[in-house]
Amino acid sequence: AARRPRAGSIIRDSPLRPRVLASDRIRLWSTPFSQDLIRISPLPEPLMENARSLIYNSFAPATRSTYAAGPLRFTQFCDRWDIPECDRMPASPTLLTAFVAEFAGSVSGRAINNWLSGLRAWHTMSNAPWPDDHEWLHLSRKSAALSGRHLRRARRAPVSLLHLRTLRQSLDVTTPLDACIWAVAVTAFFGCRRLGELLPISPGRYSPDTVVPRGSTFRENATLEGVFTSFVLHLPWTKTTHELGFDLIVTARPQDPSTCPLRAVRTRLVVSADLPASAPFFSFSSCSAPSGYHILTKTAFLTQCTAIWSQHSLDHVLGHSFRIGGAVELLLAGVPPEVVAATGGWTSLAFLAYWRRMEDILPMSTSRAYSASSISRLSSIFETFRSTHHLHDPLDT
Repeated sequence: AARRPRAGSIIRDSPLRPRVLASDRIRLWSTPFSQDLIRISPLPEPLMENARSLIYNSFAPATRSTYAAGPLRFTQFCDRWDIPECDRMPASPTLLTAFVAEFAGSVSGRAINNWLSGLRAWHTMSNAPWPDDHEWLHLSRKSAALSGRHLRRARRAPVSLLHLRTLRQSLDVTTPLDACIWAVAVTAFFGCRRLGELLPISPGRYSPDTVVPRGSTFRENATLEGVFTSFVLHLPWTKTTHELGFDLIVTARPQDPSTCPLRAVRTRLVVSADLPASAPFFSFSSCSAPSGYHILTKTAFLTQCTAIWSQHSLDHVLGHSFRIGGAVELLLAGVPPEVVAATGGWTSLAFLAYWRRMEDILPMSTSRAYSASSISRLSSIFETFRSTHHLHDPLDT
């Protein structure tokens, strides 16, 4: 049966655009151009479909869903202005600029960039040319970003050690769920990772190809004297390395056992020892689940954390706040910026740019989390880092 479109997702009925899952739009929505290309191709249709499937699978599941808004908003725009189907792909620089102009000022520049990325992916799937280097497209993006500045999402404070300690005191890590939540929190924090690399958005969106599974490589490192110093967890996919994955190394904290990530992960593995290798690494045992376990999702994790922190009047944070806070804490602990950058998967210049954003964010934090002297010390650390690596400050014009 055809899917009923959600409010805001209605388009004109057309055989070119069937009602499908949002994540399938870039693959299943077509145009006269894409249909003509298939018709005149000398290759058998099964070979063409195999090639298209290969290209489609190069996009991560979450990316396909994010990109779905591009073809949708563009189609609604073209329907509204009666743009002929034959002019919609390949889209001309003039049409794309008009599309951006339609929404500039009423939608954030980031949203418009995401829509354009989705349109580009749709063109790629159809093997249609995309005017990426056209000056109009470049300038329209820039103008949309400027006119949409007032629509930017408010920046959130980083997760701090105070957040972590409050969370730990409110959890019972002898229970599977709380042990899992705590292990994710300290791994994301001290590993400077994105939550999407550790947790799926929903149980149905879990894939061991993109979110770390229980059967992934996990080992503990120790000195010759037998002192355990860190653990290594292989992430199958990250935002920067994609399918190459990343060996995440997280250092133990024997000086502060209550926030030690190695201890937290060990506890989680013991409390939920019966998880199958195919389950997510950060899932938890449950007698009520048919599979014997529940998958901890990003939303469920943040909901639990936010509820606890709100009760203690701590700063409201987002998933990205773990990555920010972890980087800050490691730097304040004396870890060299180069090591912190490698841990979080930043290039040197990207790390410097990241700090320039953090300079605006840290003063928002509660005074209990960061002192003025700590922020000043961080500025000094990054200035030395910039000078040592001969980096151009990203905010200089």
